[in-house]
Amino acid sequence: MNIAYLPASFVLLFWATTGHGIDVSCGSSERSALCETESQSTDWLGFTDHQKHRSAQFNSIDAAIQHYRQLAQTGRWDPLTGRFLLREGRKHAQVRRIRERLRALGDYPYDHPISNRQYFDSRLTSAVVTFQRRHGLKVDGIVGPDTRRALNISPRKRWQQLMVNRQREQVDQVALRRDYIEINIPDYQLRYYRDDQLIVEMRVIVGRKERPTPVMNSTLKALEFNPDWNVPRRIAFEDILPKLQEQREQFDLLGIKLVKGWHHQPNVVAVEELDMSRFYRGALSEQYRFWQPPGNTNPLGQLKFIFPNDFSIYMHGTPGKHLFDEPRRTFSSGCIRIEDPRLLAQLLLEKSEAQPLSYLDTQLETEAASISDLPGDVEIFTRYRTAWVDRDSGVLQFRTDIYRRDPNELAQLSAAQSPTDIDDTVTN
Repeated sequence: MNIAYLPASFVLLFWATTGHGIDVSCGSSERSALCETESQSTDWLGFTDHQKHRSAQFNSIDAAIQHYRQLAQTGRWDPLTGRFLLREGRKHAQVRRIRERLRALGDYPYDHPISNRQYFDSRLTSAVVTFQRRHGLKVDGIVGPDTRRALNISPRKRWQQLMVNRQREQVDQVALRRDYIEINIPDYQLRYYRDDQLIVEMRVIVGRKERPTPVMNSTLKALEFNPDWNVPRRIAFEDILPKLQEQREQFDLLGIKLVKGWHHQPNVVAVEELDMSRFYRGALSEQYRFWQPPGNTNPLGQLKFIFPNDFSIYMHGTPGKHLFDEPRRTFSSGCIRIEDPRLLAQLLLEKSEAQPLSYLDTQLETEAASISDLPGDVEIFTRYRTAWVDRDSGVLQFRTDIYRRDPNELAQLSAAQSPTDIDDTVTN
């Protein structure tokens, strides 16, 4: 009987193309024994590569809370150490633990085994991308410091995070109308709903930690074209005045003017005339202040969305478009910069019978400041949600607590709840 032997290159190609990964070091008897032992071992929480995976989809935040509470009571959640990068094609002892963790969290949906669990294959890349996307991280399929840090957050911490955010859902004011705009601050995202259906979403920039964007609710009232900028007192003293006093050339590049009084037509004066005793002080007609006219460098862009609130907050465009590509977008002084103000303005004007869409382009082309009233039937909400279940897909989402509010609210919730609701026995 003739026996045909397949070339070794063909065998290697088979393993590679079927997604099992290759470990050419598993050749010696010692290495083979190690690989065999590892392939037969049990993953974290009793999962093996043959068992059905969990899912990151839930029908409610209560279901997610229950899942993470159970997850926290089972097994250990040891930290993944190091700041190095792991990507597709690499082999590393940490890869196996990453795969197990993503399986436990519901991001790794594959049930069949692989030959070498230390090999970072395309399926793991896909799972990492899924994890990064639902945690608001840079989506690149690479396990680096930020992704590893998110993977290290224990089920107990996630469970507590979900409890805090369920409380926020219960106390936040709900929309009274079917047309509304919702901005989730830690998600850096604006969503516009019409007839309670999502019609557009776009990225936003929110306030930095020392100047946070507040949680509030209001109604859109007006749209300002080609706005000028009356620089707020705090920004004037903390951000702009130091440039004038120490780096005059940087101040000149800002395009900001020193004006006196609050006249309809700003009274521009030379910066050498600045009287610090009347800088944002005293009678309005005598105050010195900073002001910037409309233009390409104006920090408000070409459109400003006005809604009444107690914080002097509004939405506006920005010339700094590149900042929307950053995964963490805390760059403003509290106001909300939006990615596509023209699109949002167009959608809002569609609802107004008084203003045709051509009015938008006409007003922008004039480069003159003007204000147009809106019908007042679109509510606007800013939320602070660091965990939620997506209403359309059911995918559980987590975000970084950028203003460090979760711990304080958890303490308040713990004080108000019974011990069985916030169980200290959940330790992992």
